[in-house]
Parts: sequence; structure tokens; C-alpha cells
Amino acid sequence: MAKELFSNMAEHLPDSAIFTVLSAFLLCYFIYYIITSRRQVRHPPGPIGLPFLGSVFALSSTKKRQYEVINDWTKKHGSVFSFKLLNTRVYVVSDFRMARDILASTHVTAKLPFPVLKTLHGTHNAGIAFCSGEVWQEQRRLFVSFLKNATLGGVRFEKLVEEQAQRVLLEMEKTDKKSFDPRYMIHAALNNVVLRIMTGVNYDHGDPEFILFMKLSSRLFSLLGPGGLLAVLPVLAAGTSKTGQDLTETWKDILIFLKKRIAEHRINFDPNQETTDFMHLYLQEMARRESQNDQRSFNDTNMLASTFDGVVGGTDPTILNILWILHTFACYPEAQRRVRREISEVIGNDNFPRFSDRLRMPLTMSTITECRRFRPVVDILIPHVATKDCKIGEYDVTKGGVVTVNLFHFSRSPDLWDKPKEFQPDRFLTETGEFDMKKEPLFFGIGRRVCPGEQLARMNIFIFITHILQRFAISLPEGAPMDLPALHGLTTTPDPFEIHAVQIDDDQIE
Repeated sequence: MAKELFSNMAEHLPDSAIFTVLSAFLLCYFIYYIITSRRQVRHPPGPIGLPFLGSVFALSSTKKRQYEVINDWTKKHGSVFSFKLLNTRVYVVSDFRMARDILASTHVTAKLPFPVLKTLHGTHNAGIAFCSGEVWQEQRRLFVSFLKNATLGGVRFEKLVEEQAQRVLLEMEKTDKKSFDPRYMIHAALNNVVLRIMTGVNYDHGDPEFILFMKLSSRLFSLLGPGGLLAVLPVLAAGTSKTGQDLTETWKDILIFLKKRIAEHRINFDPNQETTDFMHLYLQEMARRESQNDQRSFNDTNMLASTFDGVVGGTDPTILNILWILHTFACYPEAQRRVRREISEVIGNDNFPRFSDRLRMPLTMSTITECRRFRPVVDILIPHVATKDCKIGEYDVTKGGVVTVNLFHFSRSPDLWDKPKEFQPDRFLTETGEFDMKKEPLFFGIGRRVCPGEQLARMNIFIFITHILQRFAISLPEGAPMDLPALHGLTTTPDPFEIHAVQIDDDQIE
């Protein structure tokens, strides 16, 4: 029918008219397709964006930070909205229940292909953090079981954390009441905790190789951060830019550092020896599976990638949390005094707090949690990918769509918190004075890809902060601003700052 129609038109109309009619027909068909498509798939509302480009320029060509743009869109379009970045649709969730539902789904557990993995490992699917499917499940399961055991050769993880926290106390004593930047000592201590657990090595803080590793790790996060949600675009994440090349080289240098540690483990490896660290455990698992002819994804590539994810992912976010908490406590001396008083009442002054003591210290837990809400370290959850068509509430999520969560909204939105810009240490206490953990923002993500190192991170934060506050009163130097600028990227990094630390005597505890 259509063929006859165009044949008849061709006999009576000049070529230019035929072209015009055909173009109009195709335009009408395109409009009809768009309308019917929208009827079949109900996407959440959101910014319209430009043809083909979507909202690329809205995120990249603005003086606002990316999380501020996302917050503006949340206010305008609601707790679930979506937008396009080239041919990729991004769904942003700012509702706690919906975030839990969608991220708990088996259909939203994949991760975007990360070009640097392909470059350095020969595959997009390696390790834990950027991995998907069965490989991710196997690697994560081993890593979580390792952390859950929380001991190495009979030594508890907590003991390792305590040793490094007490090392920080010694460094703070050396400052002799003069102002100092706590960044290096916290970096060194936390990196030593994680490297000891993952590689078995306990470094001297002045070791050149250790210092190089810390520089590489910090640099990696600064290179990963600026793109934010734009990193979902393969064309921008391909590593052809100067930043992409620097990222690849930095990543490669960290892998070289870890390969040396793996090679050292192989020299005297004994599969029957008690596990000394994650690398040792992984070699044991590979040997066990090889004897059963069932290696699956347990190979050299995934050992290296999983160790990388554990080392890098386990350091920077926790370090930033501790730095932000220290700065916040330095701004609010009364909050410090109250926490110190509780430590004295529950623990005394002769012993250091243990992680289990947190259950008896509701005010301390509430104040630390409020510090983290007040200065959130992550603005936007690292995106997940839908492996099948699914739903967010009443809206459709199409296969291949990118789903993320507005974590900044969960921490600082006036819709969720009374006076969110105010620091209120009692915010997480119930009417009976108990710590209400259920009110916590989603510090560690949510769902099937919740941070596997959550318990270790919580332990680090609690022990370091309580050890410091038990022994020192900290404050800002005179004239230092309470509102500390920060670099917002993959994580939120405070600008360099200094504090005073004055050692506490028993009779000074009020």
C-alpha cells in the first residue's frame, strides 16, 4: 500500500516535492515512534537535555559542583529522576526506601566497564569494585569471608588498628602543642593497617616505598574523582586524555607495588601455614581449587585486582572520614568534652577504648555519626548498571541503564533532617538516650554491593577518634575558618588544615 502510494506520488510530483513529502513522512513516523515508546516505557521525569548529547553540558559546563546540580534536579523533579548522557540513561534516587529496593535487586548489581582494567589486566571484569556477574560474586565472597574472620595468625584486626592509633598519639605528642597538619600521620597509620591486613607488611612511616605508595593512592582518587557521573560515558573514560593517561600510569604503578608483594609471598608459600594476610589466603584458595580442578575465576589476574580494590578502597574513604571528624571536633570543643567524659565514665583513663565498647557509649557513637552526616565523604554513589528491565517504584528502568543514589541528599537535605546545616551531637540519640543506628545516612552504600569493608572502616574510625580524644584536647589555630573548603570528586577531600593538640591530664576531665 505504501509502495503504491509513493509510486503514484512520484508520477505526479517533481523530485524536490517527492523529497519534501518523504522527509515529512519520516519526521511524522519519528514523532510517532517517540510518543509510542514513551507510552510503553515510563521513565522518571528529569531534565530534557540536548538532542544526542543529553545532559552532558549541564553537568560539565557549569560553575556548580556536580552534586549541587544533582541536588537542584532532585528539588525540581522529585525523589526519582532520570536524564540522558549520550545514549545512556541515568537514574538518580533520593528516596531511602526506593534506594534500598532497587539496589537490593538482583537486576542492578553490574558495574560499568572501566577502560583502565582492560588496559592493565586484559579484561574489564576483574577484582571486586568494578566487576560484575559470577566473577564479582566469587571474588567478593572470598574477600568478605576474610574480613569477617578478622584475625591474622591469631592476631585480631583490632589489635593492628590499636597499634597504629597509639602510634598517632606518639606523633601528636611530638608536636609540643604547636599547630600541625594531621593528614600525613593519619594517612600513614591507616595505610599501614590496610597494607598489613592485605599484604602482611608493616611499614615504617618514613619508608620511601611506603611514602611512594601513599602518594600514588591519594593521587589515584584525585584522578578518579573529577568526572563523577560523566565517567559513565566510555568516550570520556577511555583514557585518551591527559587525566586518563595519568590515571592509567598511577594505577599501573600501584599494581607494580602489589606485584612485588605477591612475588615475595610465592617464594616461601606454604598452603598449610596459618593465614597471614589476604595475599596468603588467596594463594591458599588458588592451591585448593587447583587440587580440585575447579579454579573458576581464582587466578593471578583476579588476585592482583582484588588486592588492589581492598588496599585502595580500604584507605582513602576512611582516612577522609577521620580527617573530617577531627576537624569537626576541633570546631566544637563542648562536643569533645562530652565524648571525653563518656569515655572516662565507661572505660576509665588507664585503658584505651575497644571497638566493642561502642555498645556502651551512645553519646560517642551519636556524635561521631553526626560528624559524618555533617561532613559527608561521598556525594553520589558509584553507579550500578541494570542487567535487566526492572522498576524504581512506578517507573521503568531499562536494561543497561545506570542507577545511582544521591548520598549527599541523605546527609544534608532539609526534607530529611531538622536544621541540617547545624551540628547537633544528640541527633542520633533516642528519647531514652540510646544510639539509633537506623537513622544513619547510607555511609557505606546499600544493597548487594554495600561496601564489603564496612566493619573494618567502622572499627578504624571509632578506635582512632576515641583514642585521640581520650588523650588530647584538639582545637583550631586562632583565626582558622570553621567552614573548611573541599574538593568534591569520587570522595570529598578537605583542603589542608591544622589543629592544636594539648595532652589531657586525668584531673582535666570534666
